[in-house]
Amino acid sequence: MVAWKTDLDTIPLHTVLIISDQPKTVVVWDTLFNQRNCIVLSESNVSDALQSARLVGPSLMLVDMQLSKTERTHLLSGLRAASRGPILMLVSADTVQEVVEANQAGADECLVKPGNPAVLVIKAMAWLGHGQRSERSFGMAGVNVTI
Repeated sequence: MVAWKTDLDTIPLHTVLIISDQPKTVVVWDTLFNQRNCIVLSESNVSDALQSARLVGPSLMLVDMQLSKTERTHLLSGLRAASRGPILMLVSADTVQEVVEANQAGADECLVKPGNPAVLVIKAMAWLGHGQRSERSFGMAGVNVTI
């Protein structure tokens, strides 16, 4: 019998899909997620993001794009259908209405930006530690987290 020795710290455990129109922040997030042994994919438009989500089924999806309400709803509902992984959405306005709409469209959590990228990655890793998201009811409790 042959026993294989592997270092669990070097095996990528999760795939993270970053959907962002902010190339500078994508580089930062890519580095931070890679340091945590995640495979990172990034897309800068809605159609490519939906295709990647369907093909890969990422463990977590991070959305940071300026989108109209219709585009945001289309993207979030498409991502939700494509993967069981949690969806974190960054919003630039601290408006309850935008957060509730994003949550109803499929976002598991909305984080108000600007925020510290390292804190965002820690929050994302906590979501990954919980495994796949479960069905949930929509409500105001726990909808908005400010970093």
